[in-house]
Amino acid sequence: MKTNFLFGLIALGLLFSSGCTGDKIEPEPVTNYDAEMKVEPKFMKTQNHGFPAPLFDLATAPNNDILIADIGRGILNITGEVEISLPGVTSIDPIGRNSLWAVTSASESSETEKDSGQGLYRVSKGKSRKLTNLFAFEAMYNPDNDDVNSNPYSVASLGGEAALVIDAGANDLLKIDNQGNIEVVAIFPPELVSTANIKSLAGCPGSGAMPCNLPPAIPTQAVPTSVVVGPDGYFYVGELKGFPGPTGESNIWKVSPTASGALCGSSADCVKAFDGGFTSIVDMTFGPDGRLYVVELDEKSWAAVEVLGIITGGTIKACDTNTLECETIASGIPLITAITFDNDGNLWATKNALIPDLAEVVKIQ
Repeated sequence: MKTNFLFGLIALGLLFSSGCTGDKIEPEPVTNYDAEMKVEPKFMKTQNHGFPAPLFDLATAPNNDILIADIGRGILNITGEVEISLPGVTSIDPIGRNSLWAVTSASESSETEKDSGQGLYRVSKGKSRKLTNLFAFEAMYNPDNDDVNSNPYSVASLGGEAALVIDAGANDLLKIDNQGNIEVVAIFPPELVSTANIKSLAGCPGSGAMPCNLPPAIPTQAVPTSVVVGPDGYFYVGELKGFPGPTGESNIWKVSPTASGALCGSSADCVKAFDGGFTSIVDMTFGPDGRLYVVELDEKSWAAVEVLGIITGGTIKACDTNTLECETIASGIPLITAITFDNDGNLWATKNALIPDLAEVVKIQ
């Protein structure tokens, strides 16, 4: 069964932006964080209190402008000005300076099981045009044969003719051309994962909380959240992993550019580039050094953040896809959702991205 607890952090972003945190999530900013964690921000806040809405993606335009996907307002530049009004946007990828791909997710966190704004857009010269209704596609075809659920979260450009879209709710990778025609590239299967993390977070066995009654392992949805095209031409897809929010069990898949309808794990066209080893992946990009840079939302998983409001901080890891060796570039970054390299090789990241007026874009050194 497809669940709606998080799916690409849309629920958290809307929860924070509405101010309806109640007793469930009460994140607090970390004082002197950057000096303490040795992650040096080089970008000043565009507002006195940071960006006013949750930030879900970063991208670099050919002219080296940093663009930001702000789910509340649309596509922003680095100064916080709205360049394209597109509420609900979760991911962007430029084709040229004035042309890019964008996806929007459900209008409300509870509406991934209905038609509530999910779509792929082509943006050009300040105007956006919806190419396809992604919920309608999921409702008609439902490639993974589970509950109908659509929550588009990531887009990767294949040039001006087509783009790749990850639908976290549908657990699939789609290729969509500029006429809105859709092809299913790959489908990501559920997997048996450990319940140890959620039990630890819930204080089991002493607390008597619901997770304490779970078996040692249960099946969970893949919840893919990121897709990038590698230097080798293959498509790399990272997973968040669904409930129970395990640590160290998010995979990175390698998908053939010729794949069509590939069932990952069963087809030679979709295999694990990294078999686990990551926690709650939310973004990826290839760096100028050819390594795959992977963003993990939080070291204790999305479940720690959503269920208990524990923000340990996320990480950025640089991984060699040939040797499978990974290096931690930065850690302890609270509520990081996205990264991008500019054309000068500088690495930019979001910080406190889901908390209005605290959300920032910073440079990592």
